[in-house]
Amino acid sequence: MKKHQKNTEIKFKPKCMDGSIQTAVTNRGYLIPCCYIDERIGLESPPIKKLTEVSKISEVEDIEEILFSKPWMKFEEDLRTENWPEIPGICKHHCQVRGDDNIKTETYLYKGKKVGEHKVWRRYY
Repeated sequence: MKKHQKNTEIKFKPKCMDGSIQTAVTNRGYLIPCCYIDERIGLESPPIKKLTEVSKISEVEDIEEILFSKPWMKFEEDLRTENWPEIPGICKHHCQVRGDDNIKTETYLYKGKKVGEHKVWRRYY
C-alpha cells in the first residue's frame, strides 16, 4: 500500500472537487479536470498526461467513460487523500487556500449583470 505524504505547509482544497470549477475541454478535444491545467506546464505533468491518454472526447461514446476511467479515478483519489507526490504542481498552486496574496479579482458580467468573480493569485510553480 502506498504511503501518502502530508504537506503541512499547504492547505489544499481542490476546486474541481468542491464544485467551484468545472471540467474543461482543450482546443484539441481532450477533457481535463479544469481550465487551469490547459497550459504547457499543466499538460506536460505526468499525472495529467495519464489523464489525457484516455480523455479524447471523440474516442468515447459518453463522457462518463472518461470520468470513470482508471486514470481519472486515481487522480481523484490522489487529490482527495492529498497524495502530494502524485498531485501536479499546477493543482497545488491553484487549489491551495491562501490568505492575502491575491493580485486581483476578475468580475464576470452577462448582459450588464454580475454573474461571478474569480480571484487571481500569484504564481508559485
